[in-house]
Amino acid sequence: MKKLLLAVVFVAGLAAAPSTALATDANGNHDTYTWIVATDTAMAPDGSTITIRGQGLLSAGPDHMAIGAGTFTTSGGGSGSWAATAVQGFVSYGPAGPEPFPLPPGSTGGEANLKVSLNNGMSGVLTITCVLGSPPPSAMEGITLVLGAGVSAEYTMPAGGNTLFIAA
Repeated sequence: MKKLLLAVVFVAGLAAAPSTALATDANGNHDTYTWIVATDTAMAPDGSTITIRGQGLLSAGPDHMAIGAGTFTTSGGGSGSWAATAVQGFVSYGPAGPEPFPLPPGSTGGEANLKVSLNNGMSGVLTITCVLGSPPPSAMEGITLVLGAGVSAEYTMPAGGNTLFIAA
């Protein structure tokens, strides 16, 4: 009976331990980062494009915070400003390895999903992907923006540009 009780206590301790370790480490997923979108373009299925610039801060941990802003231009002639209003998630790909060009200290790869509002009244989700670190094979450098206003406002294919996350 003592062995059974000891085994139950041991298993219960193991079950509790990982959640504590994940909450405190999370492989950089709970850290605060500066995000930079440096003139990136995304394309909709109908061929229309949006080009975005901007920067800000995000924390995807318990704080769930995103701030920042920038500008946009569409291939249809629209332009204006946008603002990040919340973070929906962030996955770190880890710190940048040796690169053939200089990067700021703390440069990190990852993928962030930010809720954004455009000054034309539209809102949606901006996904920023930086392929530094150890990204999954399917990751593509760039942005996507889904505004939920039909095919011409669902810019789901990165079409060029550079993004960056810098650990704060």
